Amino acid sequence: MKNGISRQLAVIAVLLTLVLLIGCGSSTDQEAPAESTVPEAEPSKSPEEIAAEQERRERLNAQKDGFLFDKGYLYAVDGEGDLIRDGYVGVLYFGEDGRYTSGSQDLDRLVAGVIRKNTKDDMTRMEMLHTMYEYTRDNIKYVGFGNHDYSYEPAHGKDGWMVESAIYALENQRGNCYHFAAEFAALARGVGYQAFAASGVIGSEEQQHGWVEIRDESGKIWYCDPETEYSRIRWLNEEHDLFYKSKDDIGGTTGLGYMQYIDPFEAERIEAEERSNPAAASKNPGITSPAGSITGTDNNAAP
Repeated sequence: MKNGISRQLAVIAVLLTLVLLIGCGSSTDQEAPAESTVPEAEPSKSPEEIAAEQERRERLNAQKDGFLFDKGYLYAVDGEGDLIRDGYVGVLYFGEDGRYTSGSQDLDRLVAGVIRKNTKDDMTRMEMLHTMYEYTRDNIKYVGFGNHDYSYEPAHGKDGWMVESAIYALENQRGNCYHFAAEFAALARGVGYQAFAASGVIGSEEQQHGWVEIRDESGKIWYCDPETEYSRIRWLNEEHDLFYKSKDDIGGTTGLGYMQYIDPFEAERIEAEERSNPAAASKNPGITSPAGSITGTDNNAAP
């Protein structure tokens, strides 16, 4: 009797052991642990990367219509705040250091000096342009009646009469209408405008003359004639505003018709259009980001 009870108790003990083993999850069909929802930490930026981002932000905050000025020199920035290097904005070329250059170090130095001494940080670019116009009008003494050989010279950018004549005018504060035109065109480019020193004839007698044309984003041409305004003020005691006028307006104001024999900057204009870069000039310029940016490593020459 006792042996039977013992056997029964042993069987029950075995069964209980099996039940416990099954209940403790000995099965291989366990649920997988839930994936973690904590995002991985982003890699920390180096001090150099942080400094570069800060410089780009400062450029974007300081830019005027996509341009920066440092000690009178012109730079251009793209929409990310990087300097445009070895690239163009319209006909304006920016070198490897990001600085605009006319192709002449002497002219670049003279232009930057005038801009630095005669403009303020809170000026708009249009105000800077007008200041450059007045500087040209008031700081050149007209000489050289009949000395109009320049009207037949090529006026194509770096190697044309504009650079040579602008240097002469800025250094000597004297010259004829072509020197007025060359100086103002150089200064206008120095503040970021698509400016061209034009030569041709004016009036019914087709008098040979030089003036400045500025092309805006839409392709419209605006006329500036600092020498004629100088002459009307000095010799006729007449007040005329010949700054940034349409061809009809400037003709109506002066009573003169402006006509070019040739377009001295045709090649430059075609090149700019082929690059599909917008002109940087506007009568009421807004905030723009110059196209065609080419970025590179910052250097000490950049602002």
